[in-house]
Amino acid sequence: MESVKDTLLLRLSGFYSSLDLDSIPQEVIERAKERLIDFLGVLAVGFKRGEVASYVNKYVLSLGGKEESTILCLNRKVPAIHAALAMGAMAHSVELDDGHRWGTSHPGVAIIPSVLAFGEREGSDFKRMLGAIVVGYDLMLRVARAINPSHLRRGFHSTGTCGALGSAAACAFLKGFDALRTAYSVSIGGLQSAGIQEMLHDNPSIKVLQAGHAAMAGVLAADLVALGARGPRTLFEGKHGWLKAMCNGEYDERALIGDLGKRWEINFAYTKLYPTCRHCHASIDLAIEAKDTLGIQSLKEVKEVLIRTYSVGIAEVGNIACPSSFEEALFSLPFSVSVALMKGNVTLEDYSEESLRDEELKVFARDRVKIESDPDMDKLYPEERGAYMRVLTSDGRVFERKVSIPLGEPERPVDRDRLYKKLSSILEPYYPESFLKELWRVIMERRPEESSFEDIKEVYRRYCENG
Repeated sequence: MESVKDTLLLRLSGFYSSLDLDSIPQEVIERAKERLIDFLGVLAVGFKRGEVASYVNKYVLSLGGKEESTILCLNRKVPAIHAALAMGAMAHSVELDDGHRWGTSHPGVAIIPSVLAFGEREGSDFKRMLGAIVVGYDLMLRVARAINPSHLRRGFHSTGTCGALGSAAACAFLKGFDALRTAYSVSIGGLQSAGIQEMLHDNPSIKVLQAGHAAMAGVLAADLVALGARGPRTLFEGKHGWLKAMCNGEYDERALIGDLGKRWEINFAYTKLYPTCRHCHASIDLAIEAKDTLGIQSLKEVKEVLIRTYSVGIAEVGNIACPSSFEEALFSLPFSVSVALMKGNVTLEDYSEESLRDEELKVFARDRVKIESDPDMDKLYPEERGAYMRVLTSDGRVFERKVSIPLGEPERPVDRDRLYKKLSSILEPYYPESFLKELWRVIMERRPEESSFEDIKEVYRRYCENG
């Protein structure tokens, strides 16, 4: 075993363990701040709306244990591993967390909970937490990019599987591990990889557990290594390794280890503007544009909507036309497009019980929204996640357009003003505007050396005092 000298894992761990905070470009640190504020806003909403997350919270609190790390919103200290689980589940509850189209995964909900929980317990300063976010995103998304779409086609949920490795790398960075112990941490994270896509087809709300587990796995991995545990250094390419299990060896080695320190994957994460699965977003963008272009005032004016998109997206969001629950609505392309045409936007409040019972919306989504797979878009996925839409009105007006990617991608970025507006919009039903203003000041307006996790906790304590 000691003869193992050079593996894919050791190359990655050598790079991440050698990073100091000054070697991470400032623009990348700024990107980490944006990912963090987006996560914290979505977390606060998930606390209010997440059904399964509420079960996780009750379970975690019932366990008790050593008071190490704070579950934000609940303002209770629990073992770090449990805090990571709870915050990951809450933040993944409302389908507004960030993602990565090449890796088909949601990095924030896997990485940031582990950084906050582990970092608080270890007494990490705020700048080092930001650096850990960068490291966690980078490793998770390199792994996810290298194995997809093969991994997804086999039924895996990349957030859960790849997230476990990324969260382990982030915790190793916080711990200051050398290359070998970083490799062991990522390896033990990889041994915990878990996440299956079948939940999208029945009771999709349970998906949040896989995000929380990924965050929890990273904490466990680093803690075990700190005590002396070791994992296989041949994790990736070994005879019974991760790459064989997760994608049957169909992976891109350059995506995994190429351009280290030049391409930072956190720069390629997208921001969600609508509370739906990402596969809905290009079509929602087009529906909002169609409503504005045609001046649609009522769904009664619309005779037919035709959507063409890629097959992977249709498999995940094209099968439920009339959702019966909030969770199903988050994964319904026909219903979400119908809402966008009716209201000119899609918000959490549009998936209320009242909306789900709206007969006009249900009939329109079922009878007038047609979805077809597009072979050309299939060839371009996941590089592109586009949609074509044709809207025909009863009096003959036509809207017809195709987009390659939705808003929020790095090629169509959301600037900080738009990010603030997104967060303000989703938080407004539950919190006063001052909540976001104070969080924004702590994270976005100060230099990292001027802020701390204690400052973030204090904001949550004031506004979630009855959590």
